[in-house]
Amino acid sequence: MKTKKEIVAIVVLYNPDDKVYRTIKEYENLVNRVILVDNSLQSNGTKFKDLNFVKYIPLFQNKGIAYALNKGIKESNEKYILTMDQDSHIKGSLINAYLSFLNKNDEKKIGALTCQYNTDRNAKKPRTGFEKVKLSMQSGTLFKRDTFNKIGYFNEQLFLDGVDYEYFLRMNQADLQLIRINPAVLDHQPATTRILKLGFGKLKYGIASPVRYYYQARNLLWTAKKYKDPKLYFILTVKLLKIVILFDNKKRYLRAFNQGIKDANYNKLGKYTYKN
Repeated sequence: MKTKKEIVAIVVLYNPDDKVYRTIKEYENLVNRVILVDNSLQSNGTKFKDLNFVKYIPLFQNKGIAYALNKGIKESNEKYILTMDQDSHIKGSLINAYLSFLNKNDEKKIGALTCQYNTDRNAKKPRTGFEKVKLSMQSGTLFKRDTFNKIGYFNEQLFLDGVDYEYFLRMNQADLQLIRINPAVLDHQPATTRILKLGFGKLKYGIASPVRYYYQARNLLWTAKKYKDPKLYFILTVKLLKIVILFDNKKRYLRAFNQGIKDANYNKLGKYTYKN
C-alpha cells in the first residue's frame, strides 16, 4: 500500500516572498517532507525555519531549474518525487489521485504520473480516468526514483525552459510511460497573462521576459532536433507567431528568439547572459 510517507516534494525557489512561504506551508501533512532548493543569490532559510517538514538548501547563485531539481532529488531517498515550482499550489486531492492510481495499477512500465493544469488562461476541472501522454510540465508531476536511476537526471545544460520536455521525450525513448491522472488538477501560474479584446470575445495569452524566449527557442529547437519531435517544432512556431502578432517590443523579443535558434543550431547550451 503506497502512502504519502513515500513521497518527497522538491520545490525550486527563486527570490521567494511571503506568498511563497504560505504556498510551502500548504504541503504540511500532504507528503513525507519538502526539500527547498533556492536559486537566489542570498539565503532565504529564515523564512521557512518554523516549518519542521522542510529541508532548505541555498545555492547562492542561479544554477538553473535542472540543477536545482537534480540537487533535491540527490538529497532525498523517498520512492516517489513530486517536483514543483514555487508558485504552484498543491492540494490533497492531487496527492490522493496519484496514490489511488499507484495502489490500483501496475507501475512497472511507468516513468512518471502527471496532472491537468488549471491556469487563468485555461481552466481545468477534475475528470475521471487516466491516459498515456507524451509531454507535460514538471511542476506537479510525480516521478518514480527508479526512473532517474534508469535514464539519468534532468539535463542541466538546458538550464531553464524545456527541461521537462526533454526529460519526457527521453522517458518515451526508454519505453517508460507518462500517465496523466485526470482527477489530479494543479493550480499553476505559468508566465504573466495578458488579455486582447476581440470584438465580443477576448484572447488570453502568456508573456515572459525576452531571456525566457531565448531559452524557449533554443531548448525547444535543440530538443526537437535531438528527438525528431514534430510537436516541439509546432510549439516553437506558435511562440514565434505570438511575438510577431501580439507582443510589444518585438525587436527585443525577436533578437532573443533568433539568438536562441542560432545557439541551438550550434549546440551552444548552458546559462545565457542576455544583452538588451
